[in-house]
Amino acid sequence: MNLVDRICERIYSLPTLPTVYATLSELVENPRTTPEDAASVIANDQASAFKVLRSANSAFYGLHGRIDTISQAIIHLGFNEVKNLVAAISIINIFSKNTTPGKFDPVDFWAHSIGVGVITRYIGQATGREQVENFFLAGVLHDVGKLIFIEYAKNEYIEALTLAGDKGIPIKDAEMMVLGIDHTFAGGLLADKWKIPESIKNVIHFHHAGIVDDDHDNNQLVASVHVANICAKLFNMGCSGDTVIPQPNYKVWDILDFPENAFSARLPKLMRDYEETVARLLAKKNTPDRPHKVAVNR
Repeated sequence: MNLVDRICERIYSLPTLPTVYATLSELVENPRTTPEDAASVIANDQASAFKVLRSANSAFYGLHGRIDTISQAIIHLGFNEVKNLVAAISIINIFSKNTTPGKFDPVDFWAHSIGVGVITRYIGQATGREQVENFFLAGVLHDVGKLIFIEYAKNEYIEALTLAGDKGIPIKDAEMMVLGIDHTFAGGLLADKWKIPESIKNVIHFHHAGIVDDDHDNNQLVASVHVANICAKLFNMGCSGDTVIPQPNYKVWDILDFPENAFSARLPKLMRDYEETVARLLAKKNTPDRPHKVAVNR
């Protein structure tokens, strides 16, 4: 069995997402579900409940210090926002333990991914999107395929990371040279396995290109993550394992119709929201929030 087949087989054999997310997804689809129904499911998973409450009370959601219960979080944020927050927490917990000294730090990886999520949601709001529930999760999951390589092809991925650094090429190109597939393909397979929404699967597949197809609606979220990924690198938000800051696909500006000076006017708040969100999502239970020390190298 070659390396590509081995990686694909391992993806298919991964467990499903935790029960709390699956059950919550079913409840969200039922119009009769109450906030208390959903809250009782989340409460059964103490780690998720703890981080949902901490996150709901962050300045990122504009509810600092106002939320005392999970049901209140659901009322103020909405079912889908809380469901996606639980998904992000669950996936971070699944992949948080694998370390690659000197090459790939999972804490820095998630700090970058959360940064992309924070910026993506901000872009959605700044460009007038009415529904931004998927924007944060899409940003958090855009590079999830890299974690598959660290999990199941660690030595080869270290080789790819080294090659990318030595030659100054994008990591996805080095992945193709060493592994035969890149993280967008592996992440797409994982999205299928976990039944991640199609809109987010498109982000995982196409966030480097910035565009899916000629359908304007399909491109909004992908274009937002495309820009957010580049901005997170420019702002030194964590480390994705990639040393190259790519040029944006300039077609995304027509798709997003981005307001002039949108980042310069909001950058201080954006950075505060980022640091607080990283502290709350990556903190262990009963530990105080601390700003994340962002990596200098990307």
